[in-house]
Amino acid sequence: MAPRTFAAPITVENGRDLNGRDLNGRDLNGSDLSKFMVSVNLNPAKKGGATLDDAWLDGTTFYGYKGSNIYLGADFIGIEFQGNLGDGSTVPVRIASMNPAPAPNGDVTLYNVEYRDASGVWQPACEDAAGSAVQALPLQGIWDYRQGVTGGGSKTNDPQRFTFACLGGALAKCTLWGYRPWASYNGVPLESYHQACTRMVRADYCGTGQSYTKTGNRIDFYDELGIQKDTENWFFEAEWDVNGARCIYSLNRTNSDLPCFDSRADLLCGQQLNSGRGALMRNETPGTLGVDLGL
Repeated sequence: MAPRTFAAPITVENGRDLNGRDLNGRDLNGSDLSKFMVSVNLNPAKKGGATLDDAWLDGTTFYGYKGSNIYLGADFIGIEFQGNLGDGSTVPVRIASMNPAPAPNGDVTLYNVEYRDASGVWQPACEDAAGSAVQALPLQGIWDYRQGVTGGGSKTNDPQRFTFACLGGALAKCTLWGYRPWASYNGVPLESYHQACTRMVRADYCGTGQSYTKTGNRIDFYDELGIQKDTENWFFEAEWDVNGARCIYSLNRTNSDLPCFDSRADLLCGQQLNSGRGALMRNETPGTLGVDLGL
């Protein structure tokens, strides 16, 4: 299926966006994934004791059928999937309710997702730092949640598995900032831009899944497509692609202690703003030499 398109860039308040550590709405405290839901199987999908013949995801909308009965949209309320945990075990997952995301993201559907715990009680699958339930949006494919290792933070396309991206995490943020991984913009597929965004917003400079930011750091980011534009006169920091920071501006030493800083430092980083260099996104930091003076 060809990537879908959308006609206009998504508008957000750029220049004051908060950086954060989490890839998918929660802090994993290292690489312990044993009880973390790393993916969800599209099939089997069950409702009311009946198993659908097939189910699939297009954008953030689920579709399916059983015999001659077609399921789509709100028909998936009450549908149960199988969630996969990091230790290889599984857990029942269901859609409790759904609604369109607020403008300007009305083409995205948000879901209240629950899992059934060992005692048989349905619990929210996504929670914020305060323990309150938050919604999620489904994204085709799976991500590697390991940190500080080769492959950490990377995406694997899998037509039979998807990820419920909890609001507040990088996967959901980048989608709502306009980088729809299933779509294209002016003929350019956005999947790689979404992945580059997840690296950038988590400050995963080295492309290993390891975040090198403190939650609340401010960033100004923009891309070559014009979905997000440069709105601040801040200090240039890095160019980004799907593998992290493809280069870091040598004179911005905010993160000079990075293990990959020396290999990625480049005095010309950000000075040749063209697609031929392979950069998908760029970011700036406030203050002088990357230090926010609170001005």
